[in-house]
Amino acid sequence: MRTLPQLLIGAAMLWPSAASAQPATTLADVVICATAADAKNYATTHKDAIQKAIDGAIDGKACLVARIAFVPGKQSDRIEHRDATYAVTEIMIVGVSTPLGVLGISPNRAYTLLRLQDQGV
Repeated sequence: MRTLPQLLIGAAMLWPSAASAQPATTLADVVICATAADAKNYATTHKDAIQKAIDGAIDGKACLVARIAFVPGKQSDRIEHRDATYAVTEIMIVGVSTPLGVLGISPNRAYTLLRLQDQGV
């Protein structure tokens, strides 16, 4: 039978590998949409200038641009534009940026367009 110290040591050794398996939280200005279809519509509206629209904080009909803390999830459609390739990505919003720093919130699911690295067209 294992003793409590042996169990605690075993749990401590497993903790780093479990923690590294979790996606990292990102703090960034992104477009936030309620559905994947809304995100695709935003991409269509700002064709070939998605990053410029996000940098300029240009809200869409059903989307808005904000600085948030989020955990990226499942990617669906890829959108290839002249400026870059983007993936419609499900995200879990876990914080919002305020003048006093990042305010943690209860997780909320949304969709965004994440620019894919080294995949400009």
